[in-house]
Parts: sequence; C-alpha cells; structure tokens
Amino acid sequence: MERPFDLQGHRGARGLKPENTFPAFEVALDLGVTTIETDVHLTRDGVPVLFHDAIVSPLLCERVPGSTAPWPTAHPAVSALTLAQLRGYRAHSNPDPERFPHQDTSVTPAARLFAGRHGLDPFVPPTLADLFHFTEAYAGDLGEQAGKTPAQRARARRVCFDLDVKRLPFRPEVIGDDYDASGPALLEHRVVQAVRAGGMVARTTVRSFDHRCVRALRQLEPALTAAVIVAEAAPVDPAAVARQAGAQLYCPRLDFLDPAQVRQLHAEGVRVVPWTVNDHHDWGCLLRWGVDGITTDYPDDLAEFLRARGVAY
Repeated sequence: MERPFDLQGHRGARGLKPENTFPAFEVALDLGVTTIETDVHLTRDGVPVLFHDAIVSPLLCERVPGSTAPWPTAHPAVSALTLAQLRGYRAHSNPDPERFPHQDTSVTPAARLFAGRHGLDPFVPPTLADLFHFTEAYAGDLGEQAGKTPAQRARARRVCFDLDVKRLPFRPEVIGDDYDASGPALLEHRVVQAVRAGGMVARTTVRSFDHRCVRALRQLEPALTAAVIVAEAAPVDPAAVARQAGAQLYCPRLDFLDPAQVRQLHAEGVRVVPWTVNDHHDWGCLLRWGVDGITTDYPDDLAEFLRARGVAY
C-alpha cells in the first residue's frame, strides 16, 4: 500500500501561531496534518521539552507574572532551567514578524481547555509528554467540547510526531548531559521513555543534525522511525548517510536537493522529506521530483495546494 504524502506542520504551524505551543499544535491538528514536527531540548532536571532555541529570549518569551524564573533578558539556557522554572514563561511572541506577518497570538479553544485542566498557561513551553497528552485529549472528549469535528478528532488519533533532537556537537552545554557520541546519553533515554510512556513509538520519528544521536535513539528503541537532517551539503551518496544512522528518511534543506538525489534515495528505499518549504513554486518542483513529504510553516496553504492536485495526505 502506497504511503500518503507526509504533510508536516513545522513547529506545529509556525506561520499561523507561536511556534511549539499548544495553540500551534492545535491549529496543525485542525488542518489535518499527517505529522507534527517539533524540537526537543532537555531541562536541568532531565525533562524533554519542546523548544527550538538553546536559550530563552525576550524575542519569543515573557515571564509569567509571579514567576521566579530568570528574566528572559538574561538569556538563560534551557539546559540550566528546571521544568518548574520553564513553566514560568509564555512563549507567545513573534520573533520574526516580517517573515510571519499573519502569526496570531489568540488562544485556541482546545489549548485553553487543556491548559486550564492542567493549571498551565496556554503558551507555556510544553513537555514532550504534554504534546502526547494534548493530542489524545484533542482526539477525545476535550476535542469534542472544543468544537472539533469527528473527522478532525479521527485524524488526530493517527497523527505522527517528528522530533528534532537539538544536539549541537561543538556546544555540548546546549543539552548538558555528558554526551560523548559513543552511545545514548540522558537526552536519548528520556526521549525514548516519554515516547514509550505515551504509547507513541509506532507514530514517532526522531531526527537530528547529529546523526550519531539518531543512531543512538534507534539503539534504545529500534521500532522508532529515524531521519537524518542535512544542510549546506549535497552528499555524494545520501542513501549511505541515512544507512549509517539507521534512518529511513532523508530530510535535506531545500537548497541542497535535486531530482537526481531523490531518485538515488528512492532506489535505496529511503524516503525524502525536505524542510522548511513555504513557496508554491518550490512545492510544485518537489511534487514533480516525487518527494515523500514536505515540512512547512503554512500547513493550511500546503494542504490546499495538495488537494488541488489530487495528492492524498
């Protein structure tokens, strides 16, 4: 059976809502994405959290009134904060309004209900476990209460998760768990624990720019799908890059992909999902080349584009 096209909402739906937040994930679910792509860091007390940057910045975050967390102007590292401290921020600002002029900061209904039930701000940086719980709630009674259609809730029961694990080899303090690239460290163990606890192993892909991290994650849980991220290079043998990491997906930056590589990867059974593509012309080229999915900040526009061309997702 042929796989449907993988419509991936980047950081939820970054063009529409503040990235990696419950409202961004809710909008992605509303639009029927096949995959929610998000970013994973580790708190000081070892909790996988969904946050792209290595530091908290006033460009994205403000401190919740009454919080004792460091002020965002101090640029605290995520790895230096406990989960309790990270709960003291609202990640609701738009750091790039020229690029995302229509990003909306209103609170969505399911996010409001879920946050209220759990005593959270709707724009608090979620944990990985929070994402899984939120998706299950959306698919269930909470989603019905929030006005989601049966079709939306049914798709949420099948949605997949693509976790971009934010290791940075030259700056090990970004994660701070004594990783030495010889095998899994605390981040890999905690990610796998959260995925297993959420019952989401079969629906989760792990990716990283550090391909050794991808390999280590699959050593811990071989049933995970794995992806390698590639930027600023077009490898001579991209399929070998994927094979060395034990990965089934190759996720290049758009500028470093061409149809020859797509054919080469497909011949080796490796799927191709480029990131982060927001332009209609580029979407058309990628569809003609036969890519297996696209990660985008605008899943609403890409969904309409695919439907107009009869592409199932």
